[in-house]
Parts: sequence; C-alpha cells; structure tokens
Amino acid sequence: MNIINKPIKSFKGDGKFVYVCYSLEDKDVVFPILTKLDSCRYRVRYDECNQEEVKVDALRKHNIKNCEVFLAFLSQKALQSPYVVNQLEMAQTFEANVFLVYIDGQETADSASHMFGSDVKGIRLDETDDNSFMEVMDQLLKDCQEPEKIEERVFTYEELLDEVYPDQENSNKETFVNNTDQDNEKIQKAAASATKASTIAKRQKRQKNGRSFVNAVLVVGAMALIAFLIYLFFGDQINEMLSEDNQVVNFIPAFRNFTRVVGMIFR
Repeated sequence: MNIINKPIKSFKGDGKFVYVCYSLEDKDVVFPILTKLDSCRYRVRYDECNQEEVKVDALRKHNIKNCEVFLAFLSQKALQSPYVVNQLEMAQTFEANVFLVYIDGQETADSASHMFGSDVKGIRLDETDDNSFMEVMDQLLKDCQEPEKIEERVFTYEELLDEVYPDQENSNKETFVNNTDQDNEKIQKAAASATKASTIAKRQKRQKNGRSFVNAVLVVGAMALIAFLIYLFFGDQINEMLSEDNQVVNFIPAFRNFTRVVGMIFR
C-alpha cells in the first residue's frame, strides 16, 4: 500500500469544522486548496488514511454527521471511487450541509445533480479564479474558522484608534489615520502597545519616586520635630550640661528630665 503524504494535519479539536471529501486521484488539485484553507485558519477535517483502509468507517460517519460543512471535490474519477461515493451517500443520509466543488466542469456537475438534485450548492473551478474561489470559501466556511487569539489579532486602524484614543472625537482621530494595509496595522498596533507599556512604566516610576520623596520628607520632618522638642524642653539643661564647669554634675538630672518628657510625648 502506498502512503500518501498529506499537505496538512486533519483537525482534531473541538469546534465547528469542515469535512473534506475527495479522491486521491485529484490530489494535485485538492492539496493546494487544503493548504490554503489551513493557512486561513479553517478547521479542516478529512480521512488521513488511504482508500484501501476501512477501519476508520465509524470515525468517518461521526465526522460527516457533525461537520458544519461537507465540502466535496468532485471529478469523473472521484465519482467512480467507491470511497467517495460512500461519503456522498453518508452526507445525504445525515442531511449534511453539502457544498460541491466541480473539478472538471459541467459533466461532473450534471452527474452530481442526479445524486443531490439540481438545488445542490456548488461551484465550478473552471469558471472561477483563485481569488473569487477563496471569497466563496470565506463566506461558506466562516463558522469553521479557528478563533484568533487576542494577542495575535490584527486590529483595523479605526479599531486601534478607538482603543488608543478612546476620548478623542472622530474628527481628531482621522488625523492619525495613515495607511490601512495589514503591515501598517501590525506596526501601529505594536507601537500603540509599546506606548501604553511605556506610559504605564513611567507612571509607576513617578508614583514610586513620589512615595520615596514623601517618605523622606516625613522622616526629616519627624527628626526636626524631635530636635525642636528637645531644645524647647531641655535647652537650658543641655547648655548647663555642656558647660565646662557643670558637665558631670548636671548630666544625670538633665537626662532624667529628657526621658520623662519623651515618655509623655509617646505615651
């Protein structure tokens, strides 16, 4: 059995997903599309086994029954594949939301209409280019897209202005508007984030410096007050104590008076 290297990993997590049905005969057409869908963050689920394997039949039924969109890539070769036909029948049984992509034109579209009816939704690759095809996919699969993480989100310039300048009038905001291409949005978002971080850091530094200054003033003020009280109550005693004749004689009573007053202050 030949092992086919698949272009992306099949989605395994929770959330709405698109189930892709295709034939390996059409891999040259389908695989680039799967890669593009994956790069656009769509949850793509499909069988990662080869056509000969049947052990995943229960999982396949579960996937088709629970998918948000059953996206089938059809060609004349695909319609001749029991593997593909089996999945198409399952999609009918489970009343899946079927969307058909016709790889080789009207003949395949006519063949599919016999199975699903003329009202089935679909698109022909030979009638569309890559851009218009992805526009159809974007509209069809929007609920199957992986939610973007908030830190990875790229805001529009207007949303960024609303976030950075919430109090600015709209007319003033317009003066900040420059280019709205994706690269510029990323740059502006990064700049805004850096500005916010810098502003917060500066504000915290000012607050810290302010608290340090206030604390220093309080300490100096307290020391000055103590010195003033000491001079007020013990000035004469200290002068006498420090005189050459009375240094030892007056030291003890002066010290007693000092301790008594200090005790009264802090009692």
